[in-house]
Amino acid sequence: MNYERFVAANTLALITHTATQPFDMCKTRAQILQEGKGFSGIGFSKGIHTINIFNDTLAAGGGFKKFYSKFDAFAMRTFTYTTARVWGFLYFYDWINPDPRREARPDFYAYAGVAGGLAGGMLANPFQVVFSRMQVDEMYPEQCRRNYKGFIDGFTKVAEEGALMRGGLAHGLKFAGLVSVASGCYDYIKENMFYFFGPVTLNRLVGTAVGAAAAMAVSMPFDTIATRLHTMRPLPNGQMPYEGTFDCMTKIIKYECSFEKHSNFGAFYSGGQAYFARLYVIAVLSQYLLDYYHYSDKVSEFWQPARFHYQSGIDYDIHNPYTDGFNQMMVHNWMAKGGFGAINPDGKSQIKVL
Repeated sequence: MNYERFVAANTLALITHTATQPFDMCKTRAQILQEGKGFSGIGFSKGIHTINIFNDTLAAGGGFKKFYSKFDAFAMRTFTYTTARVWGFLYFYDWINPDPRREARPDFYAYAGVAGGLAGGMLANPFQVVFSRMQVDEMYPEQCRRNYKGFIDGFTKVAEEGALMRGGLAHGLKFAGLVSVASGCYDYIKENMFYFFGPVTLNRLVGTAVGAAAAMAVSMPFDTIATRLHTMRPLPNGQMPYEGTFDCMTKIIKYECSFEKHSNFGAFYSGGQAYFARLYVIAVLSQYLLDYYHYSDKVSEFWQPARFHYQSGIDYDIHNPYTDGFNQMMVHNWMAKGGFGAINPDGKSQIKVL
C-alpha cells in the first residue's frame, strides 16, 4: 500500500468513522451493561437498548463531542484500525495469490482475510484498549474512573499496567471475521441480484446489508469478549474477572447464556443494533466516496489486490471490493458521451459512442 493509497484509505476511514462514532460508543456501553446479566428474548439487547444509551449520553451534558471521548485517541484508533486491517489483508493476499494477473479463489480471499485480520487486529489492540476505556469511563463512580487526559497519558498508564496486548486474540478474531466475511457475502448477493435486476442501486444496498449482517454475526461475539477484557478491573480479592479470551467466553456462556436460567446467546450481541448500523453506514458511505475518488480521476486505474514491481521496489495496492466505480464509469461513459480521463489519452477529448 503506497503513500497515496495510505492517505486515501485513512482519510476515508476518518470521514466514515467520525460519522458513525456515536453508534460505536452506544455499542460498547451496551456490552458493558450486559455483563453479569441473563439475556432472554429474541431482541439484540432486551432491557439494554442502544437508543436509550444514546439519549442518556446526550442528557448527561457535553453534546455530541462526548461520543468521541478524546479526539487524539479516536484518531489514533481510527488510523491504526484502517492501516493494520488493509495492510494485513494485502500482505497475506499477495502471499497466497502471487500472480497479479489473476484474482484469487473465494476461499483464498477468506484465508487472507482471516490471517490478515488476525495480524492486524493484534497490532491495533493497544490503541483499542485505550479508546475502549475512555468510552466507558463515565459509566463508573467517580472514585473508580481512570480519567485518562488523552491518548499519550492513557497509553502510558496501560503500558505500566502491562495490559497493552490484553484481549489481543479476541480483537484479532474480530478483525478476521470482519475482513473475511463481509466482502464475500456482498459480492455474492450483488452478482446474483445483478443477474435478475440489472445494474440498479438496490443491488448495492441489499448486498451491503447482507455483508454487514454476516460480518456482525461472525465478529461481534469476539468484539464483546475484547471489550470485556479491555475494560475489566480487579475484583475485591485482587483477581481479574477473566484470565483470557477463552476464559471470558466460557464465563459469558455459563453465567449469561444458560438455557436453564432462560437466557440465550444473545448476550454476545448486546448492542448489536448499533454495531450493525455502524457497519452498514461505513460500508455504504465508503462505496460512494470511493466512486467519487475513482470517477473524478483521482486515480488512473482501478486497482486489484496485487504486487507490482517498479523502479524503486515492490508496491502493494488494492481496489476495495465495496466500490462500484468501474461499473459506473463504464455505464456513464460508454453508453453515452465519453469523458473519463483514464480512457482518453489527453484527458480532455470527448468520444461519441454510438
